[in-house]
Amino acid sequence: MSLKNQSVISGTHRSQDLIPAFLGMVSEVAPAHYEGLVVTPFGPIPSYVLETGDDSPWWDSEEARFLLEMLFDLLDEHAPEGYYFGAHPGDGSDFGFWEMQD
Repeated sequence: MSLKNQSVISGTHRSQDLIPAFLGMVSEVAPAHYEGLVVTPFGPIPSYVLETGDDSPWWDSEEARFLLEMLFDLLDEHAPEGYYFGAHPGDGSDFGFWEMQD
């Protein structure tokens, strides 16, 4: 799979949307890291949050922000050479792997 100029998720800044999408991409580009995240006794997203769904206050918690930041960093580390993981330069709600601009 080519990660170059590939959108992972767009049209949202909600952690309820971003975290699952980023976890899915981590499972593809860094399977060992993904296994380390999901094999922990409680996983990256607490089970009560999954049961409550999008309305859980956890999605706006410091823990969720920390997880989101960690996923950004992990995906950026696995970006192809000359590319970065983050928001598209022309659309701040389109997250993916984009070519670095000079």
